[in-house]
Amino acid sequence: MNKTKVAFHTFGCQMNLYDTEVAQGLLANQGYEITSTMDDGAPDLRLPNETDVVIMNTCSVREHAEERVFGRLGMLGKAKKSKPEMIIGLMGCMVEEHREKLFRRFPQLDIMVGTRNIKELPALIDEVRRTRKRVSRIKQDGIGIEYTDLIQRQGGNHAWLPVMTGCNKVCTFCIVPITRGAEVSMTAREIYREAARLAGEGVTWITLLGQNVNSYDGAGPVAGVSGSNFPELLDMLCQIEGLKRISFTTSHPHDATEELYKVIARNPKISRRFHLPLQSGSDKVLKRMKRLHTFDEYAEKIRLMRELIPDISITTDIITGFCGETDEDHAASLRALELLRYDSAYIFRYSVRPGTPASKLADDVPITIKEKRNAELLGLQRQVTQENNQSLIGQTVEVFVEDTSSKNAAELVGITHQEKKVIFPGEKTLLGSFQKIRVEALKFETFTGSLT
Repeated sequence: MNKTKVAFHTFGCQMNLYDTEVAQGLLANQGYEITSTMDDGAPDLRLPNETDVVIMNTCSVREHAEERVFGRLGMLGKAKKSKPEMIIGLMGCMVEEHREKLFRRFPQLDIMVGTRNIKELPALIDEVRRTRKRVSRIKQDGIGIEYTDLIQRQGGNHAWLPVMTGCNKVCTFCIVPITRGAEVSMTAREIYREAARLAGEGVTWITLLGQNVNSYDGAGPVAGVSGSNFPELLDMLCQIEGLKRISFTTSHPHDATEELYKVIARNPKISRRFHLPLQSGSDKVLKRMKRLHTFDEYAEKIRLMRELIPDISITTDIITGFCGETDEDHAASLRALELLRYDSAYIFRYSVRPGTPASKLADDVPITIKEKRNAELLGLQRQVTQENNQSLIGQTVEVFVEDTSSKNAAELVGITHQEKKVIFPGEKTLLGSFQKIRVEALKFETFTGSLT
């Protein structure tokens, strides 16, 4: 009997990547065959002809991500005309945001699965195959984290490990509290058990995930360590034998504390990359965004972090063209990039997310101005990034050998402790190991080097 073949397409954040890995593992355990996976950077669907089910794991944080999903649903609708038995499903944040509206807009859509209902996906596919009726499962509460040994990880030596989900902050532009709900943390005991299990399977690098990961609030002692807050959780996980690197994303400035910096400083296992979104250099805009800090307060956190962790690499997010942003506000964001000198920054034009508090404000910055400001911020940050990266040339660094190069099969991709990419010649037998690399050159934001 032929297996039902399922293709996945994942949009958005690392939490979505994890959720996709869980869904794939659950389906494989039920006898389904996973035929392909694709992220949101792929130009088209490229579905195998024999695909029976297509599942898209969606993101609502930015309008562009939603537009890509809508475009692919349109393409799938055309494909379904020639193969009407094909099942099309959506997971993730767009389901939480739009709900039944998606069924009305897209008659080709068969399944909707909320962020807290992933484990029901195999049964829902079976139900649609049996009844040919549409189904949806969207819970209003609970925690959208599934720890399972059935997960199909993309890399055998690295694993995503969600520790909390949702957000209790009130940033006016953000849809996460709507799509992921209020903050819910796994207990320290559960996290420790899962991390130890992963290490026992050969995982050497874990990335802790949460929409606001450093606001983690767990409970339950493990080996004499409470793990009740995020610094304590990191300290506890560093004790696990076999784990060589622990990273985390994403953090909120409100919960970036001296205690956290000190834990990172004294634990060499913890990654030296800290992603701390600023969003704007203007106090007026920060107040309108309800970011809970001024620029000077944020800058002091960066100063202290660099003092306590001299080798830290700091990255950020910037939104340009937020409601009411003036030329003066934009100039403040440019000054922030010059002053704080991030190693990289994700810079985005503001787009209104329906249902957020900011959707009630006037989106009054014209798109041409948003594009101009976005280009200016990107240009400045590229210059700062290049200047920062030059200091790494000639150094010997330890990298995690993550993958083979997509451009040259004789080359490998390594990730430094600051989570920067280094390409170097090497054998595939090195995949998953940690190696010493001499950094020799820089092209854009990628380094090249050689084994020492």
